[in-house]
Amino acid sequence: MFIALFANLTVLPAMLSLMPPRPAPLGNGEAGLDRWLGLTARRPGRVVSGALLLGLAAACALPFVRFDDNLLNLRDPDSESVAALLDLMDDPRIEPFKASTLAADEAAARDLGERLQALPEVERAVTLLDFVPSDQEEKLDVLADIWLLMGPALTPAEARPPPTSDERRAAVERLKLAAATVTADGLEPGAGRFAAALDKADTSESGLLGLETALLGELPDVLDGLAEALDADHIELEALPPALVGRMRTGDGRMLVEIYPAEDLRDEAERRRFVAAVQQVAPRASGEPIIVTEAGRVVREAFIEAGAYAGVLVFLLLVLVLRSLVDAAMIMAPLALATVLTLAAGVAFGLPLNFANVIVLPLLFGLGVAGGVHIVVRDRELCAGELMRTYTPRAVVFSALTTIGSFGALGLSSHPGTASMGILLTIAITLATLCTVVVLPALRRVVRGAAPAVAGE
Repeated sequence: MFIALFANLTVLPAMLSLMPPRPAPLGNGEAGLDRWLGLTARRPGRVVSGALLLGLAAACALPFVRFDDNLLNLRDPDSESVAALLDLMDDPRIEPFKASTLAADEAAARDLGERLQALPEVERAVTLLDFVPSDQEEKLDVLADIWLLMGPALTPAEARPPPTSDERRAAVERLKLAAATVTADGLEPGAGRFAAALDKADTSESGLLGLETALLGELPDVLDGLAEALDADHIELEALPPALVGRMRTGDGRMLVEIYPAEDLRDEAERRRFVAAVQQVAPRASGEPIIVTEAGRVVREAFIEAGAYAGVLVFLLLVLVLRSLVDAAMIMAPLALATVLTLAAGVAFGLPLNFANVIVLPLLFGLGVAGGVHIVVRDRELCAGELMRTYTPRAVVFSALTTIGSFGALGLSSHPGTASMGILLTIAITLATLCTVVVLPALRRVVRGAAPAVAGE
């Protein structure tokens, strides 16, 4: 900004001296932009009253302004990384929005997990203790009974030799007969398709080996897994894998408690309810949902402060430069109106504030105040009602159009965060310009008192 100011005060005057522009006469004030801008001179009271009513109506939408703190919404959903993440989040086994906290010891972890589990916003709370089965004695008795019946079949004393080709063909025939019987009884429609497939099967030696591999190739591993599962023993924390214990318990005995939400936390309201409920039970909890929610709160508060500081500093600078509290207040009034209208437009168009476009709040005062300064300084030099006959309002409009064009280009970005910033800034600067060139001159006429009617009124 300082470099641009230096160039405007040095290079631009030099260029105008070398290449002076040809003066163009003003229009008669009754056509085009002059006629539209002349509305403020003809009906200043109505313009101010309409602006006040519009501002009050827009203020009714302020309670519905929301801040979207979901960082995923600022990224291109069609990019490979985001698309892959969204696909993974559809899997109920994967939950990136879980919260976590530490408990002092086993007893505290068990108590905290039970209290968190009781919350309707929490699906489950997992600690290292949950990896140790409960009622182990009863379960081991049941497994022992099952092993007594199935153990000999799962661990035969000796292995039989592989079947011959004739035995395999006989087995296929028995399998086809069983499938046909099931189909005739109407028990399983798929058995008929299976029997038809067996009719077409290759009955050569290599074909039978391929069929056996396709049907029973994984059976030995399944039986070995079942035998291992039935051969269970009593489990304590020390028997758990060291990597799991190291992740879920610290060296001094504190235990990690992982808290899984009951709802989809991509929804902003659900995430805030989950965070509020968890923090009531575990105030020191952390994790992605709490980080995102608290970061959004901090950013919201920070930019409200930044907007307030920007407004106060701009007002003080205006008072210092213009040496008039009234003129400074009149310049700030259209900017305040534009801010309210911008927030209301965001509600109407479904464009929430986010980490990218929230910069509009403090930036609006810096970008929008220049036009007001030009209009007030110019109006001080003229009689009442003459401002709209000068080049100044049109210069303010044309200057604002260049700014709007630059921010409008950002709105075409494929990046959702950048695009939202460009769109909201375009809306804000457009409204600020309209308020400055329409409301500000009318407000000055109303404050300065009634003036002689302009030509054509």
